[in-house]
Amino acid sequence: RKFVMSTSLGALAQGDKLHRLLIFFSNRAVYAQVLRKVDNHIVAAASTTEKVLRVNLTNLGNKDAAASVGRIVAERSLAAGITAVHFDRPRGMRFHGKLRTLVDNMRVSGLQLN
Repeated sequence: RKFVMSTSLGALAQGDKLHRLLIFFSNRAVYAQVLRKVDNHIVAAASTTEKVLRVNLTNLGNKDAAASVGRIVAERSLAAGITAVHFDRPRGMRFHGKLRTLVDNMRVSGLQLN
């Protein structure tokens, strides 16, 4: 039989070539990292525990904090020469709230997510 590649398999194949986005939400903070696919080296990172972000935010774990982290990590990724990253939504995590705000702000800042 002839194998036909579906769009989801094509997206997975493309994701193997791109850098990977890792997002973590704790009760008190928001963390985001862009990892190199080959060796999982952290290329760009941002979190609300950094002094630059802590000064401007009243709450370090809400949507406003996620938006700030999304903008900062996108700017740092673009400065490192990364124009596109691959994001796999973790199982059981819905795409709304803080996650959606973070990802939308990354897109608005010019980073392409696949």
